[in-house]
Amino acid sequence: MSVEHSLLADSVVSGTALAGTLAAIVVIRARATMDGLSSRFVYALVVVALVLAMRLLSWNLHQGIFETLTRLFAAWIPLAALVVIEGLQRRHAPQLLKYAALIGGIIFSLFAFLSGNLGFPLYFLLAFQLAGFAAIYLLALFGSNEGLTQQENRVIARIRFALPILVIFLASDYGIFEQVLPIRASGVAILFFCWMAIGPTSATTGRQEAAFAFAVTALLAIIVGAAATNMSQMDWGFAVQVSAMALCTGILALVLNEAMRAFAEGRRDDVLKALAAADTSDVRAFMTSVADASPLEGSTLLDDDELSDFDATALRAAFASKPVLSRRDLPLFADDVRQQLDSLFITYDATHLILLSDTPLILVATTLPSVGRNSAVETELALVQRMAMLVSTREARNGTA
Repeated sequence: MSVEHSLLADSVVSGTALAGTLAAIVVIRARATMDGLSSRFVYALVVVALVLAMRLLSWNLHQGIFETLTRLFAAWIPLAALVVIEGLQRRHAPQLLKYAALIGGIIFSLFAFLSGNLGFPLYFLLAFQLAGFAAIYLLALFGSNEGLTQQENRVIARIRFALPILVIFLASDYGIFEQVLPIRASGVAILFFCWMAIGPTSATTGRQEAAFAFAVTALLAIIVGAAATNMSQMDWGFAVQVSAMALCTGILALVLNEAMRAFAEGRRDDVLKALAAADTSDVRAFMTSVADASPLEGSTLLDDDELSDFDATALRAAFASKPVLSRRDLPLFADDVRQQLDSLFITYDATHLILLSDTPLILVATTLPSVGRNSAVETELALVQRMAMLVSTREARNGTA
């Protein structure tokens, strides 16, 4: 195992951790308005991202200024973590603890400009960080959660679960456990922490499910490391490094999955916002306003002119049984009806046909990307269809259709 191998492995672990931290920032900003808690989370993650970025630059460019900046930003991690747990619990942390984190941050920021390798003041910095995380863990464990929502309690429980892992891996950055863990592995814990923090609304909400997902990812990483070591006839240290890189890649995939989920939720919010602000004066205006402000932009309205060559009675019967049709629904219909519907799908290159009005017959043909589409899209289209039918029914009742 060469120095180049160690540098490469350390850089990959820190690089994936940096990517995961930036993705977590994007997720938090996409999911929530920037209230006090979100701002605290973003502040803490920015501090972590700065540490990782400066460390990568220091290792690969060998410029002392980046080592100094790494230590400087690392000095503020305990205070950043403290303000996050304080925001989550919606209670002030003990004044003594806040002063200790603040004064420690100032002192170790000044120490950052002193020279030194693994001796003073780095071990003192490690001790300061570990003491800070221990205090935060105790706050999360014994602090009052009265009045907190179920989701807030769930996030606190996940952070409490992730903190011990973070502490163990953080120590490896300072050369502790070097004989058995020849890699600076805090990036693994940072990625795990990011995933635990940003996934409170996902299917993997419980600690048991999260632990299971982490265990499976770790097992696969170990298998990859063992296979790579066997193929290359390298030593134990090489196996640990490859496993750590594989584990980071796996957890980064989980974090990026949460990021994509956040964007999907944002897109669904676009549809809901469009419905809330839609023009309901008539069904055509309604559909136009919804399409203009949502992913349904580019949809085509089909009324008398476009449907003149089709059997309106057969189409009404088809949409009576299923008001929102996709291509996969075509086998449900008899041949003659299926041919007409298929012709509409092909002519307008549509993925969905939606009934807006029964009398007069008005449809809309819309195209949504198949990749990344989930069941929520069908629910959104059904909601658009129901509201359109209410508008058209009101038009018919008022005699304005």
